[in-house]
Amino acid sequence: MRSFSYVFAILAACLAAGCSTIGQSIESSVIDLMSADGEPIGTPKELSEIAPNEIIISELWQTSANKGQGKTFLKLEMAIEGDLIYAVDYTGDIMAINQQTGEKVWEVTTNLPISGGLGIGAENLFVGTTDGEVIAIRLIDGDTSWTSEVTSEVLSIPRYSEGKVVIRSIDGAIASLNADDGEKQWTYVKDVPALSLRGTSSPVIKSGGVIAGYANGQLVVIRLNDGMQIWQTSVAVPRGRGALSRMVDVDSDPLAGDRYIYAATYNGGLAAVDIRNGQIAWRSSELSSYKQMSADWTSVFLVDTNNVLWSADQTSGDINWSQDSLEHRGLTAPVTMGDYLLLGDFEGYLHVISIFDGKLVGRMKVSNKAIKMPPIVEGENFFVQDVEGTITALTLSTFSGKE
Repeated sequence: MRSFSYVFAILAACLAAGCSTIGQSIESSVIDLMSADGEPIGTPKELSEIAPNEIIISELWQTSANKGQGKTFLKLEMAIEGDLIYAVDYTGDIMAINQQTGEKVWEVTTNLPISGGLGIGAENLFVGTTDGEVIAIRLIDGDTSWTSEVTSEVLSIPRYSEGKVVIRSIDGAIASLNADDGEKQWTYVKDVPALSLRGTSSPVIKSGGVIAGYANGQLVVIRLNDGMQIWQTSVAVPRGRGALSRMVDVDSDPLAGDRYIYAATYNGGLAAVDIRNGQIAWRSSELSSYKQMSADWTSVFLVDTNNVLWSADQTSGDINWSQDSLEHRGLTAPVTMGDYLLLGDFEGYLHVISIFDGKLVGRMKVSNKAIKMPPIVEGENFFVQDVEGTITALTLSTFSGKE
């Protein structure tokens, strides 16, 4: 298992070579808290028995859909629309799968270096590529509706709203494309630091605003209609002397509530920002993360850089509970399903945790391969995809039989 010394070696080699495009060279290196084998850095905790096991996890079906994410660090998430699940793999294959049976409805081979997706809207799927292209794929049959170019590689998920597709590229630019034909409507440009984590947060659209986090610890809100900036604020301030210790990436997608926007940063903690003016309401420095957050009505849930799961009060930032029994297990982002949180890990386990006290209440070995992308929930069922493309449909029930 490789450690951070591997990352330091990459940086040292680049610096020693006197790279003329130092920012691009480091940005394209995999600076991530996982080894090249896909295993987490640090010693994973052994799983202890859950007694009593309060939740029954039942498999509905399983299918080897595609080649999955492989050993890449790409944000290739599944998407659901109607009765179909849509999935994409790192080779460019895209497919539609029946939710109830797991049978393929259609499959297309694009041969494109797809690196970001899947977004969905206007009867299309939207994906981005390492070549800086955005492609719209028809939901009904997989045919290509249109292709458009943006400024650079797309590692985030395209977002659709009000007839627009909003794209965040790795150079910091955000572009709005017409969802009908891919025509560019506006571009917002912001510089990014030379050194950052591999990946970018995906834009979040709420109430006519596009919310985006940046690798310099800033959060911005721009108008969906014309790309004009409404406000920006620093949710984390770089500290320390070393380049890595001063990284404050907002790599997790912002989480937008009615009153606050929650922004998690690598090294810089979790902050709640007033959605109206960008003022910081509270900041919790111990909750540093680069993974997606989730929430219920009162709490925010996140997995920190050591894979400790936290629950924080939305209004005050006070810690409700923490769960460290899955430390260093390469957890996915947490996903809420009723009164529970769902998380996958590097050994293919699916963990179920109570949102009320952080107690582990269920577990199932779903795959022999790592699960890197968070589960997706649809009604009473949820779906998990491992790194080699196998999709499993599951459901939860209690021992009393109550759903």
